[in-house]
Amino acid sequence: MALEKLPDCGLITFYADESDDKKTYVLSCVAIPTLGATAGGVPIEWDSFLEKAQVWRRDLRDKFGIPVRKELKGSKLATGRNAYQPRGKRLYGERALEAYAHALKGLDFLPSSSVFSVTCERSYSLYGHSRLEAALYAMLQRMQVKCGKEKMAALVFFDEGHGEYRRLFRKAKKHLPTGSKQGAWDDGASTKSIPLTNVLKDANFKDSKQSLFVQIADLVAYATLMKLRKEHGRLSEKEERMFYASLHDQIPRRILNVHVDGSSWDGIKRLK
Repeated sequence: MALEKLPDCGLITFYADESDDKKTYVLSCVAIPTLGATAGGVPIEWDSFLEKAQVWRRDLRDKFGIPVRKELKGSKLATGRNAYQPRGKRLYGERALEAYAHALKGLDFLPSSSVFSVTCERSYSLYGHSRLEAALYAMLQRMQVKCGKEKMAALVFFDEGHGEYRRLFRKAKKHLPTGSKQGAWDDGASTKSIPLTNVLKDANFKDSKQSLFVQIADLVAYATLMKLRKEHGRLSEKEERMFYASLHDQIPRRILNVHVDGSSWDGIKRLK
């Protein structure tokens, strides 16, 4: 069997995490430059972004008392079901939402167009896949398109606990039907297979407690879920009163990949 070859290119790493309320399903990811592609060598870019993420966490500690070694989860921070204060005390109410908004605003250190989300409702089906699997399917399509356009190779890391992601990932490496924004491809077909040829290795899983980038994806995913709950009229009275839906607006617009959906400009692909 002939070996697949990648063009001369750099490497990016996608980190993804999910959030849902059993009706709306959200999968968000952040793309971190990992290896550059220059004639003079291969610069390692990932380390510099890790250092910036560590500064970001120390800032949250200094301003809100959130320990840098505590896993940061959007749902726990927003609802106050956490131990994010010294001596295991809770961070809750307006102060918690202030910290959440500050955390999202602080993501400006990420590259331009590096963050996007895919969302669908419980009843939606994409090529036989539903719920989080449908969101993942659409996300893999966009990862491959991004890599192809930018001539990049990629690695993908998911939070632990979703064995179904590996099965779908392996299928997508061989066959990944993808629609056309124009409604049809040049041959008239509504879809064509664009497998994950630019994505290396198997699906990778990482304990979110050990990954700041997976935690960032989680913060984005929960903020996106709240925005979608608002759109569907399903926010609770408390969520309405505390303006949970406005959290997504705190994400710097520069880092959102607005090209994932031509009909919206918020970095969210709504599967319909």
